[in-house]
Amino acid sequence: MKCMIKAKLYVLLIVSAGLAAGFSASAALASVSILDAAGTSLVFEKLPERIVVVGQAPFIPLHMLYLFEETKDRLKGFEVKVKKNDAFLDLVDPGISSKQPLHSNPGPESVAALKPDLVIIKATVETAMARSLKPLGIPVMHVGAETPDMFLKDIENIGHIFGNEKRAGIIIQYYRHKLSLIREKVGTLSIKEKQKVLVLEYSNRGKNLSLNVPAQSWFQTRQALISGGNPVWLDSLNITDGWQITGFEQIAAWNPDKIFLIVWYQLKGPEVIKRLYQDSKWGRLNALQQNNLYLFPRDIYGWDSATPRWILGALWMAKKTYPQKFDRNELDMKTTVTEFFKLLYGLDELTITRQLMPELE
Repeated sequence: MKCMIKAKLYVLLIVSAGLAAGFSASAALASVSILDAAGTSLVFEKLPERIVVVGQAPFIPLHMLYLFEETKDRLKGFEVKVKKNDAFLDLVDPGISSKQPLHSNPGPESVAALKPDLVIIKATVETAMARSLKPLGIPVMHVGAETPDMFLKDIENIGHIFGNEKRAGIIIQYYRHKLSLIREKVGTLSIKEKQKVLVLEYSNRGKNLSLNVPAQSWFQTRQALISGGNPVWLDSLNITDGWQITGFEQIAAWNPDKIFLIVWYQLKGPEVIKRLYQDSKWGRLNALQQNNLYLFPRDIYGWDSATPRWILGALWMAKKTYPQKFDRNELDMKTTVTEFFKLLYGLDELTITRQLMPELE
């Protein structure tokens, strides 16, 4: 009961703060100094009013920017990597069609043509684009979003460039509260008490079916660690970045207690899960014998990515890994999803229920 009261007070406090902040701040003249994810020092005498997003996985910084209402007015263009509308951005910004799309891998001339006073790129080292734009007097801010701490620092920087540090504080407080909840429940488990977990990607990229495990530095691995699991694949990695191909024999040798399956977006996740449960070979694994093969949730985007919804993935994994540790009133995932999209994106409950609520076991 005490935890319930704390949680309710927290939600009331944070929602009130969000309303007080108005999800917005005026673009007044200000001198702002930040250190970005690539270690570049940036100074702005005036808050940026024309922002363009390009580079690797542009949807990640875009989804981070839209945690701030100012993005609707100040985002002027963004790189499009695939020939498909971002249905999530359509929900959070009805005016997204007025932003200028840029073809994949645009040159600096195409970016400069939008007359940005700030370009945002996901990277942890200075990019070639940043070096190309520097002589043109166009600053580049790199966001990392590769660890929880890096993500929160990125949010702080975005708050500075929008002149809305109050909103940044609300967002950071939300994430810290959720991480604290997980630590409170599973943070003191010994290695013997920890469940052996496997995060596995089931993919047909390149039209070849493959099973893959994430590098130690990748967010999917960090989610497994945050949620208190013992990732069984770490000692078998020979990569430092990306995904490493594995096979069923190796999976059988690991024989994890829980398997969290990330199904490539072009495949139908529930059908893949059903096939694996019906496969006699897979059925010998501890995880399947205990009905502990889980499809990683997704709304429009998967919860395993470094977009702001990574916290939903960590919370869901923690509850699936240690269901006995979390009372339903402390962590009900449908309630948590609604709270997430209401507080962080200002979406209404009907939109969340109809378009963003995944199937949750």
